[in-house]
Amino acid sequence: MIEKLRQAMIKQGLDMLIVVSGDEHLNEYLPVQNWRLRASTKSGSSAGFSGSAGTAIICVEGRSQLFVDSRYHLQAEQSCAENFDIMKLGNEGVPEPQKWISAQTEKTLKVGADPFVMSPKEWRRYENAIGKFGHTLLPTTPNLVDTVWDNRPNPPQKEIYPLALKYTGKESADKLQDIRKEMNESGIQDDSKLDVLLLTMLDEIAWLTNLRGSDIEYNPVFEAYAAIFQDRALCFCHHPDANLSEHCPEWEFRPYAEYLGFLAELAKEEAVKVWLDPSTITMGTRMAFADAQVFEKCSPIVLAKALKNSTEISATKNAHKQAGVGVIKSFRRLQNAFERGQPVTEKEFSNWLHEAYSQAEDFSDLSFGTIAGSGPNGAIVHYGNPDSKNPMRPGELLLVDSGIQCSGGTTDATRTVILGTPDEKQKRIYTLVLQAHIRLARQVFPEGTTGSSLDAITRSGLWNAGLDYGHGTGHGVGAFLNVHEGPQRISPVSHDVALQAGMVISDEPGYYETNWGGIRLENLCFVKNAEGLQEHPGGKGWLCFETLTLFPYERRLIDRNLLSVEELKWLGEYHLQVLKEISPMLDNPEDVQWLAWACGLA
Repeated sequence: MIEKLRQAMIKQGLDMLIVVSGDEHLNEYLPVQNWRLRASTKSGSSAGFSGSAGTAIICVEGRSQLFVDSRYHLQAEQSCAENFDIMKLGNEGVPEPQKWISAQTEKTLKVGADPFVMSPKEWRRYENAIGKFGHTLLPTTPNLVDTVWDNRPNPPQKEIYPLALKYTGKESADKLQDIRKEMNESGIQDDSKLDVLLLTMLDEIAWLTNLRGSDIEYNPVFEAYAAIFQDRALCFCHHPDANLSEHCPEWEFRPYAEYLGFLAELAKEEAVKVWLDPSTITMGTRMAFADAQVFEKCSPIVLAKALKNSTEISATKNAHKQAGVGVIKSFRRLQNAFERGQPVTEKEFSNWLHEAYSQAEDFSDLSFGTIAGSGPNGAIVHYGNPDSKNPMRPGELLLVDSGIQCSGGTTDATRTVILGTPDEKQKRIYTLVLQAHIRLARQVFPEGTTGSSLDAITRSGLWNAGLDYGHGTGHGVGAFLNVHEGPQRISPVSHDVALQAGMVISDEPGYYETNWGGIRLENLCFVKNAEGLQEHPGGKGWLCFETLTLFPYERRLIDRNLLSVEELKWLGEYHLQVLKEISPMLDNPEDVQWLAWACGLA
């Protein structure tokens, strides 16, 4: 593929080509026809880079570059080092892709990129950085990868279906009314109002329409664009004639392929005022309009979707109970197999977990591909396909990160367990990670607090022990939607979005060591108002977390002598809650008995 891309670049007079991991909807997870980064890094001996985030710089002259963050350092090295220099973002001295291009000063460069797979914010970051050094960023459409991709898969175009009001808690018509109110109040001038809001993010469109699909594996969304006018709402999708108006009478459904023509017609209206979010719309869409036609501001749907209503929270809590049952059944089965001396591979365990999950009431799908990394594989933060050949070995750690789409909710949780008897290092580091995890779970904070403050609080104990982890501490999660959702996050990167009551966010500190393994503990939490506290001196309200995930920690890895009285109290109360809520849902008495043992209550 690389050589074919180079030939296509030469024909267009390009020196470099930027290939990003996103697509026309800026998805993190992609439908198969949009796996362009994987296709462009594929070679005879490698299936290509399969991570959810990365950037390749294909060079006509010299060696091509692949930029990945700490989640994928090991994966990229293992899969792509033959044909790419692996640029491990976050490591000392490793520049971001646009800065690397800027540093190539041997000659003035023409750099190509598809504007329909980049946001204006990302596009401008490249354009400004490389333009300072005389290089030029050129829009290349159609996407060059598509033009040389043999046997490119067809779009899935799967069924679109309604999500019941008992799960959404709000009709699509009411959501549209709220959005139009914001359009009226967010005009460019006091006496003006915006004519249309354009959307390309699939989870935003699914949330706003109360429709779902399965065009992307594990993500209940469908490929679509949307345009919200003051008096009508358009949805461009693959099944416009599938009687969708019966479920959404306030929407007009049009063929997906008509979106670009619609943009061209809309842009002819010189007086039109279009609301575009520079982080979530594509630069290709932005380029259709003159500057005077555009109002750039964060989409009103981003925060509205993140603030779950009581119905969504109730559905999410139920989904976590169902997930807890599946994890407990599979972990008991694994422990029994090891005690009998039965060899088990990572793949076999993943299958057991899927089997247990699928027995849940209203189970729809996994929320992402299960990560089951044993021994050294646990050090790969987003470990890929589980090993189907080599049995897991006694004394190894097993990191299991998994979740489900079920009963109107989305789950995501991680536990690290021991296969056999732990050593002192495993116990010490596990307990330190557990302390960080509990520290965040117990934290009370004032309104207006951003994730970067909470991130530092979470890491403090690990830092004091000389330990750290390369990923963020928490990400938002949708309601029967994407497992990664903004705008909230808990991360070292400064972010101006404060946590608010109603948000769902993960709590997932960890530790990873090459050739040793990894430890990560992840619960999902619900941000809510804290009660019974002294009034804040600034008049702010107090917030806290309510834990949603319900399954035990690995008791054999906990050094209780390292835990404080408060930490032991939290742990005991959590395990008591797990036993109380999950045991009535277990049909097998042996599962109930194992759960009581795992919670330290038997």
